[in-house]
Formats: sequence, structure tokens, C-alpha cells
Amino acid sequence: MVTSLKVTKVHHPVELSFDEEGLRIEGDFNAGKQAKSSGTVCCCIPLPPAKVPDPLLLPIDNVYILNVYYHARTKMIQIHCVLPEDRSNEDSESHLYKFMYTVEEGQEEEAELFCKGVMKQVYKDVRPEKRIKVLINPFGGQGKAKEMFEYEVRPVFESAKCKLDVQYTEHQGHAIQIVKELDKEAYDAIVTVSGDGVIHDVINGFMQREDARDAMRRVSLGIIPGGTGNSLSISLLGEKRGFDPVYTALQVIKGRPLALDLCSVVYDDHRYFSFLSQNYGITAYADLGTEHMRWMGDTRTVVGLMQEIFSRHTYGIKAAIQIVESDKTKIQSNYRANYSSAIPFPSANEDAHIVDTIPDLNKPVSEDWMVIEGDITVFLASKVPLLSRGMLSHPCALPNDGAIDLLLMRGKQSLSKELDMFTKVEKGEHMDNDIVEYYKVKAFRLEPVLKPGQKAYVAIDGEHAPCKPFQVEVHPSVASVLSINSSFIDTKI
Repeated sequence: MVTSLKVTKVHHPVELSFDEEGLRIEGDFNAGKQAKSSGTVCCCIPLPPAKVPDPLLLPIDNVYILNVYYHARTKMIQIHCVLPEDRSNEDSESHLYKFMYTVEEGQEEEAELFCKGVMKQVYKDVRPEKRIKVLINPFGGQGKAKEMFEYEVRPVFESAKCKLDVQYTEHQGHAIQIVKELDKEAYDAIVTVSGDGVIHDVINGFMQREDARDAMRRVSLGIIPGGTGNSLSISLLGEKRGFDPVYTALQVIKGRPLALDLCSVVYDDHRYFSFLSQNYGITAYADLGTEHMRWMGDTRTVVGLMQEIFSRHTYGIKAAIQIVESDKTKIQSNYRANYSSAIPFPSANEDAHIVDTIPDLNKPVSEDWMVIEGDITVFLASKVPLLSRGMLSHPCALPNDGAIDLLLMRGKQSLSKELDMFTKVEKGEHMDNDIVEYYKVKAFRLEPVLKPGQKAYVAIDGEHAPCKPFQVEVHPSVASVLSINSSFIDTKI
């Protein structure tokens, strides 16, 4: 059912109308100019076909609307929303817009009811006016997180009437301590304005609590991209929107909890959790051996990879892998079949403790595990498809399929083959390369074997980890993240 309200803007008549899909502003030339598209992006309130956009019409999907309210003292309706700059381009940069219209005398009650009706619809199944704990890493990425939050993110949160508690991380591991002591009754979401490092700390802070699962169910994780790579953000929204602070702020407000698998990482002397990747070989060097080039942004990883490829480096390894699927064709078909199968976040009555099911690190694994000994070029395991922009390394990765995607390249391949493989990574086409092995795995054990004088890196979630034996196991649907979509980006594989 369509509900309408007649208002004015500087004595010009304007009609507002909404239904279950969204809101339409008709008659405001300035509002209509915000919609640069043909109108096909928005699906609210069917319109007659037109060859050109109507300059007096602005349709707004429910997901973009932050707040609609009637201000009694000024007798005006205000509409706050986030809109892409170019609505014909889904990757267009987003901005916050505010529209104001005058309500005629005698229409006050009708205006109040209209606004309440819109708000009920746009926050259906989503909590309005979220109580948000914001963690900002002022040193991450290129040091712009604070400015980004104050000028681009905070106005969006405030337009949605969110209640904010902002705190800056002061040292490495600070976020772990903050989350361990967090009052789970006081917040609806904890939002990181940072790179993936603070997300890693937030997850591990939750996992060190006795009430880990209940706390994560009550306090959802939200992400604002404030780092150089922002792997989780771009895996959720794509390479452009995943870097858009305004659109990711909208995702915090309108997103629903998307279940995420976590991976336990076990060394002989400590254990923690990974949400992103486990990495050894030339790709680990590209991530950690290029930290002096952080000023280049995520381009540094490409430079690091080229250095390693042309240096013809390989790395020794002893590994054992618990394989779920090894056939690349089946992996791709299973990805297509399971892509849209959203998994709800676990209920509160599940045990807070995560128990490893594989043997201890000092005990032998089962005989059905695949064993690798010798040199490798790449050993790169990931729970996300995009590890950086232009690097669709794991195109079949899903957020909650209970498996880790493992990319493996053995031995020293020819220079031309390695270069050919990495030129295809941008679109995920490297999977079809015969030098690439791609597995779905439940767990693995890895021991770096270094050549005399060789320096090697192990990267866990993009951070330095000890270059000594460790093992990893995936644990299904332990965490969650606020997401507008029901899965990661569709890689079209």
C-alpha cells in the first residue's frame, strides 16, 4: 500500500510517498538532481517507463534511509539518507543527504503518522538508534582514521540517532583488553575504524571471555575501513564500496549479523584466533617484508610479489592437511550452489568455549591427512576471497561454510608460469592454472623449514607470527559481522 503526504518547499508543492520498498520524493528539483541514474537502481514504488530521468523525482530504497521525522517547532519534515553519487553505478561514492519540507497548517498529525510509518518500514528487522562502541586506531593505515570518522562517519551515525561511545586504541593489543572488559548489556555493536589488525584484536578479546558467544551475539561487529588493506570490508562490499566510509557506516546501521567462521591458531606456547588468513612463502614476504612501503597503500603487496618472483625464491615446508575437497571443478560448482545460503548467527545457548577436534601439535595426525614435504612458492590459506584490492586470491571462499580455502604452489615454477598465474589473480582466473592447487580444508599443520641464512615470514591475519610449527583448525559460525548482504561479494567464478 502506498502512503502519501503533500508538503511544500519554498512554496512549491512536493509529494512524499512510501510503500514497503522505499520512499519517493516528487516535485523537488534539487532533490531530483541527486539521482543521476535512469531510476532503474531503486525498486521502490513502480514508475511509468521513461526514456530520460525525471528531474523532479527521487526514489530512495529503504536501505538508504537513516531517519525521517517531523519537527513540531519548525513544522518541517526532515529526511536523512545515504545516496550514491551516481545511482547508475553501484560502486559510486556515497554521501549523506538531508532534505527538509514544510508541513501545512492542520497536517501536523498526518505528518507525524507518515514519519512513523516510514521509520517502521525502513528499520524492519533492524534495531534503530543503535548503541555503538567505536574503536579508532589513530595510527593505522596512513593515519587518517580519526579525520575519516569525525567528518564522514560520525554524521551518518548521528543522523540515524545512534548513541556513540568513542575510544582510541593507544597501543598494540589495547582493543583486546577493551573488549574483554566490555559491558555487553551497554552496546548493540562494536565498530572498528581501522584496518584488519584491530578487528583481529576485537575478535580475540571476545574469545578470551567466559561468555564469548553470548557477548558476540549481543554486541555485533561493525567495520569502517581505516587501514591499507581492509580485507574483510572489501570482501563484504567490493573493492570500491569496501573503502567507502559513508557506505560502510550505512552498513553498520542497516546491516544484519552475518555468521563468520573463525580459525584457531595453535603454537606450542600459545593459542589465539584468526578470521582472515594464514600465510607462508612469497605471499607472506609480500605482506610483511614490505612494511617499510606502507606509504604505497596496498600496492606494496604487488611490488613485494614481483620482487619474490624475480628473485626465484622458494621456501621449505613440512605440512599435513585435512582436506574436505580437492577437485577444483567441484569446489567451483559447490560455491555457486552454496553462495546464497545465508547462515543465521548461532543462538545464545551454545557453549561459549571452542574446542579443537584435531590432535595436539605434538601428536601425530590421522593417516588420511595429505602430507607435503619439500619446497613451495605459496602456501596461502584464507577465509575471505579478497586479501587486498586486485587480489581475488580465494574466489570460492565463503563466510560460513566450515572450511578454509587453501592456495598452494609447489616447488620452483618457471618464471613465465608464475607471472602468468599472478596476472590472473585479479579476477580469480588463476584457479584454472595447472601450477595452482586449490583445496577446501578443515585443518592443517605447518612447519617452516628454512635454508641456511634464509629469512622467512609467517603472517596470520596480516600480522607477524612466529616462524615455527603451528596448526590451524576452522570452527564454524563462531563470530558475526554486520552486513547489508547475505554473503561475501559474488566473485562470478
